[in-house]
Amino acid sequence: MSKKNNKGAKRKAHEFDLQREKAEAEKRAVKLAKKQNAGVKKVKKNKGIRIRKGVVIKGIKVVDAESKNKVKSVIAKAAKAKAKAKMDIDEAAAPIVKGTKKVKRSSAKSIKNDLMDTQ
Repeated sequence: MSKKNNKGAKRKAHEFDLQREKAEAEKRAVKLAKKQNAGVKKVKKNKGIRIRKGVVIKGIKVVDAESKNKVKSVIAKAAKAKAKAKMDIDEAAAPIVKGTKKVKRSSAKSIKNDLMDTQ
């Protein structure tokens, strides 16, 4: 038999082709799955504040783990209060009133003067 008609070599080449096709199909499947899940965003977690030893925060000096935890709790309480105040402001905000009539210049000036008198 000649080299080009070698059945063993042809069989091995055929098996290699099948393996390569399977690997390529798997890669395509992974890429497709990535594209389909592209809309899902991962949530990045915040590390928080780094508090070093020897720092004084809100009147508390950080010396050990206990004082560090005390400072973290004080900061957390302040953050909660700030968030709550922000929510209260948002709720109390007046709705935007759209002006329907154009105001004349003279009346605009008089309104401005009235405001100055009250302040």
